[in-house]
Amino acid sequence: MYLADNLMRVVLFCWLLLIKSVYASEEPISITLYTEHMPPYSYLEDGQVSGINVELMQQLCQRQKLDCQITLLPWPRAYENAQRHQMSGVFSTSRSAARESMFQWVGPIASDWGYLFRLKGRHDVNPGNLEEAKNYKLAIARGDVYENYFLNLGFEYGLNMLDFATKSEPLRLLMAHRIDLVVGSKRSLRSWLREQQLPEDSAEPIIILQDVGDNYLALNRAFPPELAERMQQELELMQQQGVIDLLIAQYAGQ
Repeated sequence: MYLADNLMRVVLFCWLLLIKSVYASEEPISITLYTEHMPPYSYLEDGQVSGINVELMQQLCQRQKLDCQITLLPWPRAYENAQRHQMSGVFSTSRSAARESMFQWVGPIASDWGYLFRLKGRHDVNPGNLEEAKNYKLAIARGDVYENYFLNLGFEYGLNMLDFATKSEPLRLLMAHRIDLVVGSKRSLRSWLREQQLPEDSAEPIIILQDVGDNYLALNRAFPPELAERMQQELELMQQQGVIDLLIAQYAGQ
């Protein structure tokens, strides 16, 4: 009986070692996260994707021991790829009612209020509200959340709205008085102007857009929900620890 008990203990010990080694050798879960060129939240620097929310995602993945590949693409492609591939997501994505059922959401991540901006000192462009803004030419990035936002308000392409490939593309037209209004946050617009080698105070906010959702990581609908929940809990812990505020402060001059 004594030998049998010892043999059972040895077998059990070896079995536990085997299970431990199997789990220890498991490859980390691979995820592809797409984003767009939107400084200071995401942009290319010396061939590397960088920015506030890029670094936030990198830290989130590291803390959860996930193998996350971050790829920068034009927004329409980034958004489409996240909907097509199960183990993928896209950031920084505004969480709106129209998009709610299309993704699983982790956030909010770093973002800022959106505004309508005019060229500084251009007092002939003076809408007091969004209805009056229809009397001016508004620039919008194709596929951006603000595209549907303004279409739903009654803005029309060919009448008072023009589309562009990127959010920063229309800035030189704004400087040349060929368009009247652009959309962005104060933090983003400073970065876009700096990127275009234009004075950072070239544009001024005139109307705040308060009813557009915060930015999130939008995960594919078929993404494992238990993993999405783990990522959400980890992000909330990072928020409590002040990680997002530290990253915003770090990139304040970007």
